[in-house]
Amino acid sequence: MLEKFYLWLKEKLMNVRPPKDENLRIANSSDIARIMRRILLRQNRLHRKKEYFWSIGLSTSNDIEYIELLTIGTLNKNNVDPVEVFNFAVAKKCKKIILCHNHPSGNLEPSVADYELTKTIMLGAKTLKIEVLDHIIICESKDYTSILKSGNFKVS
Repeated sequence: MLEKFYLWLKEKLMNVRPPKDENLRIANSSDIARIMRRILLRQNRLHRKKEYFWSIGLSTSNDIEYIELLTIGTLNKNNVDPVEVFNFAVAKKCKKIILCHNHPSGNLEPSVADYELTKTIMLGAKTLKIEVLDHIIICESKDYTSILKSGNFKVS
């Protein structure tokens, strides 16, 4: 009984609503970066000084099915459990996900930890037959970085 309550509470607290005036059909990474930046900017300035990590589930036609806030970290660190990344995707039967996190420093360069986490998640996604379309890093400015499209990322 307590476990069901915990799952219900987690869904209520961590499920993020996209901005009402946004088109939920995603054409590319810049669409997600724009939406996620708007979600980040909803936070007050003090809370934006922490790293947030989201998983975004997409339908087969690339409509957003869910946006889940997985963790809120510190200024330059986030502890993401790969199992949590797939929780909503499996429950909602999403075959495509996009990962997104922010760098409060404004430096969009992926860290070694960012690459390692992406690799771990992609290996798990392969087992679950879920496609990781991208992992993007945003900040408060209009720029973003795509880890998967950076050319420096390889899954072996």
